[in-house]
Amino acid sequence: MSLSFVRPSFKGARFDNHTLPVDVASDLAAYEKLLIDLAKHLFLLDNPERQRVPNGFSDVHLAIENINKGSANPVLTLSHNANYTNNQLSFLEIGFSDYYNQARDLISECIDSADSVLPEKFPKELLLHFNQLGRSLKEGESFELPLKRTGQIAVLNPKKRKSLVLAANLLYEREVELRGYIGEADWEKSSFRLRLSDGYQTNVPMQESFHNMIRQSGGRTRDCVIVKGIALHDSWDRLQKVIYINNIEVIKNYNLTIRFDEISQYQNGWFDGLGVAPDANILKTVAYEITESYPDYLLLPNIILTQEGNLLLEWNINGEPSVDIILNDHIACYHSFGSNGEDIEKDFSLNTKEDYLLMYSFLSTYIHAELE
Repeated sequence: MSLSFVRPSFKGARFDNHTLPVDVASDLAAYEKLLIDLAKHLFLLDNPERQRVPNGFSDVHLAIENINKGSANPVLTLSHNANYTNNQLSFLEIGFSDYYNQARDLISECIDSADSVLPEKFPKELLLHFNQLGRSLKEGESFELPLKRTGQIAVLNPKKRKSLVLAANLLYEREVELRGYIGEADWEKSSFRLRLSDGYQTNVPMQESFHNMIRQSGGRTRDCVIVKGIALHDSWDRLQKVIYINNIEVIKNYNLTIRFDEISQYQNGWFDGLGVAPDANILKTVAYEITESYPDYLLLPNIILTQEGNLLLEWNINGEPSVDIILNDHIACYHSFGSNGEDIEKDFSLNTKEDYLLMYSFLSTYIHAELE
């Protein structure tokens, strides 16, 4: 048996097409869990002689009946999971549903409450549910519930969620995206040390499925590792501990990748109306080959877009080595000055991976990573 129960709304750009991204399902699941725990708490308040709720009391679930127009506005029904025979009273007839109605309204009042001023019947320990409820919300998004008492709306956004969790605890959980490089791994503890771009270091737990990726990228300061997961923060939003990761992405030779991305944005006329934009497809191919295969033993170059729409690679070391990459012709022209001021020149075709490796091998005579 089910009954229409509550109509929350998700507001924000992601919800403008009346759809629910799958990651907000975790918010609805967290709302269901909080609802059940709060209903149990309210029942025990009314029945202090009992140690636990009756059998079947918490055998309920919420289901999405439909999504109304507007922002994403799911209609949730409350259903009891138990199957009753004819001589048994239903969930509604027993009167259990009233505690769920009270819990629903109390959750809305809790969200609408002023900081640190909770509704009288809302237990402080249940605020920890807000570590999950609302965790998928981005800045500018909200989860909204009707307020029966006033007819207004209770708004849960990232700021409000944080304040509710901190009212019960000194730390709160939120989704994170951390960038840095892997310093070292502890295979026995199945964790690795992530050194962030701001100099901060933190231990990150890793599932076995990420082990090969960590092995390949460990110690490579040129690679950017992007870790997505859940982490604990204090009230000043300082990272305290990474709890769980669900995705790791490695961007090889990160500084080169960023520079190629910048160059790809140039349009014709970029240089006082005269600069030529590089051929997008050829640039993409060259960028991929260089970022994927550029060896650790070579000093990283500065990459410059020339007025003609080609690339110039420069190294700020003795001899002033440089490589002109003529994109449309798929060739690279090396030039530097020898110790006696003589010109050193060599051309390379850039049609295959082997061509790039030959160029790197030649460059290793003049350009060394230890100069970094």
